[in-house]
Amino acid sequence: MQLDHVDRVVQQWKAERPEYDLAPVEIIGRAGRIMEHVDRALEAKFEEFQISRASFDVLAALRRSGKPYKLTQRDLMRSLFRTSGSMSLRIDALQKQGLVNRSPDSEDRRSVFVTLTAKGVDLLESVIPAHLENESSLVAGLSRTERAQLIALLRKWLVSLEEEVAHGRQLYLGMTLLDSRASTKIRRAVGLPDIPGLLVNKVAAGSRAEELGFRKGDLVTSVERQAVTSLVDLRKILNHSESKTRKVQVVRGVETVEFKLTSSSI
Repeated sequence: MQLDHVDRVVQQWKAERPEYDLAPVEIIGRAGRIMEHVDRALEAKFEEFQISRASFDVLAALRRSGKPYKLTQRDLMRSLFRTSGSMSLRIDALQKQGLVNRSPDSEDRRSVFVTLTAKGVDLLESVIPAHLENESSLVAGLSRTERAQLIALLRKWLVSLEEEVAHGRQLYLGMTLLDSRASTKIRRAVGLPDIPGLLVNKVAAGSRAEELGFRKGDLVTSVERQAVTSLVDLRKILNHSESKTRKVQVVRGVETVEFKLTSSSI
């Protein structure tokens, strides 16, 4: 069996500290090493079309959203895990290239729509086949069966990581929410009744949550009358609701309060 870079690293550590459990290193080290090769190969291909990988991610997100290929900047940030500043710079560059347009949201002055232009659509018609062929070459060392096995394992790993994040403290609209178990424990400690939901632990100054009126101690119980008992529930409801405005039901002490969230604010 041919050894790779990670094998040599593990061998060195085993010689120095044989008591260490290095199985995670073998997995995460290889994942990182593989992505270094992948990143270089993808960037090189995108450069042929005078765009970067980050630019392609934005264009592809707009294209796969379906006609009219339009999303809010906040939707793009959430989909691509980008900050507001980095997304603004990326959209600026794409707009200068004539690949996207910006337009105000008539229903929310704080929101901006980003739309793929005809030039952007035409570019993707050339880029996507070349990109898929490039990615196919990167996994050519694996058989069809091995690819299926790897897909299943990676999916299992990613789901476990996403669930771990979702069941911990999570930031929404500039507020930190606790999971249901921690929420119930805190409410019991101050003599409040047990109600399923997610407790607001912190509201950032100047955040969207503060503007809407959320307070520390509020208990998010439902969205559009759908019960929220975990952060996974909340994420699914917010992401899959077709309504532009979501009604969020909150218990403040023992009283019920309702907030309206627009799709651009989530």
